[in-house]
Amino acid sequence: MADLDDLRNLIEDEAKSLGIPGAAVGVIADGEEHVLTTGVTNVASPAPVTEDTLFQIGSTTKTVTATAVMHLVERGLVVLDRPVRDYLPDLRLADEAAARVVTVRHLLTHTGGFRGDVDDSGSWGEDALARAVATFHDLPQLFAPGTTSSYSNAGMRILGRLVEVVTGEPYAAAITRIVLGPLGMESSFFHPWEAALRPHAVGHITLEDGRPAPGRVWGLSGGSLPEGGLLSSAVDQLKYARFHLSGESPGQAPIGAETRALMQKAQVEGTTPWNAVGMPWLLEDHGDVRLVTHGGNIGNMALSTFVLSPRHGFAVTTLTNAMPGKTLGAKVTEWCLRNLLGVVPEAPPYAPAEVGAERLAEYAGDYDAGLWTFRVTAEGTALRIAWAVRQALLDEGFQAPPDSVLTPVAGPLPDALAPAADPGKAVGRFLRGEGGDVELLLLGGRAARRI
Repeated sequence: MADLDDLRNLIEDEAKSLGIPGAAVGVIADGEEHVLTTGVTNVASPAPVTEDTLFQIGSTTKTVTATAVMHLVERGLVVLDRPVRDYLPDLRLADEAAARVVTVRHLLTHTGGFRGDVDDSGSWGEDALARAVATFHDLPQLFAPGTTSSYSNAGMRILGRLVEVVTGEPYAAAITRIVLGPLGMESSFFHPWEAALRPHAVGHITLEDGRPAPGRVWGLSGGSLPEGGLLSSAVDQLKYARFHLSGESPGQAPIGAETRALMQKAQVEGTTPWNAVGMPWLLEDHGDVRLVTHGGNIGNMALSTFVLSPRHGFAVTTLTNAMPGKTLGAKVTEWCLRNLLGVVPEAPPYAPAEVGAERLAEYAGDYDAGLWTFRVTAEGTALRIAWAVRQALLDEGFQAPPDSVLTPVAGPLPDALAPAADPGKAVGRFLRGEGGDVELLLLGGRAARRI
């Protein structure tokens, strides 16, 4: 095995360079576990990050929710291809025809077709999830269920409510009984008052001068738990990784080997920025290896990555408390793949495309993602994409990402976009309607309708 001191140096150097106050990295390789940490939990009241420090893991929680759903599927309590209304008869969406036919599988694969980013409920009561889903009656339908994959927090919220109704328990209690308890994840929780009693990392914003400062909000509430509410330590994340790699479980395994494999199997191919979507794992090809991944982002203040290579029995997770954590996670993952597995990327599948002003004008415009609008403008031979974030979200502490400059690229998918500085990997694409006009922007896996 490569010298992990080199990885430790990478983590420390990159965290300092990127302005990340603290990070914890967990690795499983050659059957051994390693946890490397750096920095502090909070720049205002610094305590060292340890292997037991709790971080908000964000959307990797979706895979935990899905594991519980598949537990119910194995027991015959839920059927993947049955309409969700068989379990939640009161479910309402703006498009009644879609609400009648959307299935459990659609929600697990982000193919429900309705807007996926919605307001947080702001509530922590046991009815928070039920009340959150009850507001979905006005969610617009962007495409027919099952036709396109668009990353959906709303869909995962519905699945969390389904878990509550089928089990008769509050979401957090059901997940703890079905998943966290059997896997021995004793340092994983859903509520801020549980974290308050234990060492935990605080999410940070980045000030105008580049310095990190503690965020002043939690980032989500009880109505958002199924899509991103779990707090966990690096040690517990490795327990979770071992289960999804090999089925290792101190208690009764939540699901069997066939179901674990089904969750990791591509259900939707040809997506960006991932190569495919499982249930609900995000699948990425790295060289000849298909990685099973997820990760999370809480208000651009706490970011994490989570990567499995079942072929190698390998896992790496990076937990951080600042927006640049995604960059750190990518660098850590790349180092591990190259130095621990000997896996290197193949030639990039995309290359810059020569498009004229007329094509760029087709793309330019505003695209409504619900909580924000993407403003796309032509800039030379590229496109500048700015986030116009709703003021209410900014007031809650969300930090708008900086503008990005993307360039049209040619490759497996039409109308694709990649960073101008790295045109080999598409991060988004435009979708056209039947008449050929641009109707949707898919960016970061999310669909936004042109307005």
